[in-house]
Amino acid sequence: MTTKFAVPKKPDADGEVNLYVNSAASGSHYFDRNRYVIFINGMGNSPTDHVESALGLSELEMCSVVGVYNKSSGTIADLMQCLGDKQQFDGVLADTPAKLLKANPNMSPVAAMEQTLSRNQACLSLFRVLRDHRYRSADIFAHSQGNLILSNALSAVLVVGGPVALQGRKVYSFGSPAMNWPPGLERQEYGFTFDPVNWLAGLDTSFTISKVGLPINGDMKFISHSFKSYRDNDPAFVVNRFRIGGWGLTFHLDKAGLAAALVKMGRNVPRVFGVFRHLDQSHNFSVDDVALLYVQKIQALGSHSPTLAAIKQHPRLRDLLIHSMKTGYTCSEEKAAIKFLESL
Repeated sequence: MTTKFAVPKKPDADGEVNLYVNSAASGSHYFDRNRYVIFINGMGNSPTDHVESALGLSELEMCSVVGVYNKSSGTIADLMQCLGDKQQFDGVLADTPAKLLKANPNMSPVAAMEQTLSRNQACLSLFRVLRDHRYRSADIFAHSQGNLILSNALSAVLVVGGPVALQGRKVYSFGSPAMNWPPGLERQEYGFTFDPVNWLAGLDTSFTISKVGLPINGDMKFISHSFKSYRDNDPAFVVNRFRIGGWGLTFHLDKAGLAAALVKMGRNVPRVFGVFRHLDQSHNFSVDDVALLYVQKIQALGSHSPTLAAIKQHPRLRDLLIHSMKTGYTCSEEKAAIKFLESL
């Protein structure tokens, strides 16, 4: 289904699937050649936009990206398609995937879902990618309209494969207008406060969306929606998942939760470094505590941990961690952690 290109291939057809590898990232110590993530772009994206987003995601995640191209047909046509996507399974008059299966008893569940999803070729392709055993554990990244497409594809996967088909699935939503998602997902949503597309998902009454008021990196426009802007501000979004506050004030930071999330990034220590640099610049009062917890958790992984090997190859991260714990009062635990880092 997918092909690796020495020169990234620009997609031509709606729903075209290609594998993208950032050449600079793949040559580093931190790239995981055994890991894949899936990416579906939003509306109004050119083939060049899709490729640049996929390659940027490859660099951020330090792995290969399975790109599913959502082709633009012009603003009006794209908006009409978005409305159709939003209503497909969740509209007032819409049939759920389960009802559609009952209405087509002579068709296999997969065939019935593929026929239903074929109104949007990107959704049909994504459904097939999600059911591909090679990408069963792949995290999924969706931007803008891509979230509507993904929600429908996952709903179809659920009715065809049952709850086990979504078990362990991780979804990362950026600027999402989607209100309805199938149960059983582990989903993290990110939105700029002034991204109007994100408002279409409704009021965040659960307060689970990681919000960033204004971009602080890259495209620093008041209204930002591009996937690049979301990617450039990844450190702030990661931190704000564990932070309660706004307008420069922090009322609470779940330091242990943030440290655990950084450990889960594994050997992708360039991304970890970006988060610690953001902490040092914007949340200096907490960076030493998070640094200590992070180092202690890394030590607990053992001397043969791939993450520890990656940290050895990243002196800037080691120096920042040491600097963070040396600034101000340094407790005995911090001294032990500093000694450990200096021994690497």
